[in-house]
Amino acid sequence: MGGIVCSNAVQVRRVALHNLPQNFDLMRLKIAKIDNTIKNSMSTDEYDAYLEDENNYSLVPYKDKLKPNSAWAMPYVTGHKYRLHWESGLDFDIMKVEISEKWEETDLNTFFQFNFTESREAVNFTTNYGSGVQIPE
Repeated sequence: MGGIVCSNAVQVRRVALHNLPQNFDLMRLKIAKIDNTIKNSMSTDEYDAYLEDENNYSLVPYKDKLKPNSAWAMPYVTGHKYRLHWESGLDFDIMKVEISEKWEETDLNTFFQFNFTESREAVNFTTNYGSGVQIPE
């Protein structure tokens, strides 16, 4: 229940978001798919309505356990664009993004769009639960 079955042509990688301010704790993360095929098939008003419709979002629960702790971790199908934001639309200055140990340089690009109210000081992509190497841009 609540799962999907994919062919071996689909690539899935775990991504964890962490190192956010403490006021994000316990909040759920909202995710909607926003590929160009979705956006280009709609007028601006239709696309805005799509983004406002809660039925187009999945919810990721907060996890306080290890690796990394105080985080939101889930598998993403690579090669897509996603819109991510927390339920209360909180702002943040820094965040760490932990990618799967299985990530390879040949993996399909995956894009994340966050709610934006001010510029970000740093968003770092790393391996090994933040203690590994930083992934180049």
